[in-house]
Amino acid sequence: MGRVFDFAKRRIAGYIVFWILVLVFLGLFYGNDPPAQAGALFILVIAFIGSLLYTRRLKRKQRARREGRDAALRMQQAQPVQPPQGTPPPPPRQPIEQTPGR
Repeated sequence: MGRVFDFAKRRIAGYIVFWILVLVFLGLFYGNDPPAQAGALFILVIAFIGSLLYTRRLKRKQRARREGRDAALRMQQAQPVQPPQGTPPPPPRQPIEQTPGR
């Protein structure tokens, strides 16, 4: 819950800051020209919608990555890891009989 809530708060704060900046921008540069304000506002709204769509896309990719990582972790935990077995000892050698006198 914490991760989602924190992201939502940051996103809402970002939206508020964005629209305050839009209004300041329109007031400073297009003070008494309503058609120019409408055109600039239209362009900024299109840019804002594009940023929303891009944010959704990034969240989907992040969710897919997180789910893949969690699934891999679950699979790893489900299958107990067998410790690597050492090399098997060599087979016992039979003693070599030596004949005396040679």
